[in-house]
Amino acid sequence: MTNRGKAASPKGLEEQGFGQEGIGKDTNAANMMSRADTTSHGKKVVSELQSAGAKGEDFTGSRLTREGLDDAGLGRDGVEKGGFGAQMQSDVDKAGVGGKVKAALQHVGAKK
Repeated sequence: MTNRGKAASPKGLEEQGFGQEGIGKDTNAANMMSRADTTSHGKKVVSELQSAGAKGEDFTGSRLTREGLDDAGLGRDGVEKGGFGAQMQSDVDKAGVGGKVKAALQHVGAKK
């Protein structure tokens, strides 16, 4: 699988709160991390977003497993209604920034 053109840039990650200095307070990243801790779903996805942001790298999802994606509700048939992935994508939409993060997650969920 290639993710060419479907990566979230370091800027897109930073806009969501996944930065080189960690998770930003009162950001979508903080909300995602809290939701993952509370629900025990999506932890692998948040971890990979956090890792890419901390390293200043593109997020392609290449290290995510099918199991991790399914756990986050990012399935081959789309985003699970009401699941972690749906809420995460709603947060991205509400923020109005970081859309490439949303697109990258949708792409890797559908194609991996």
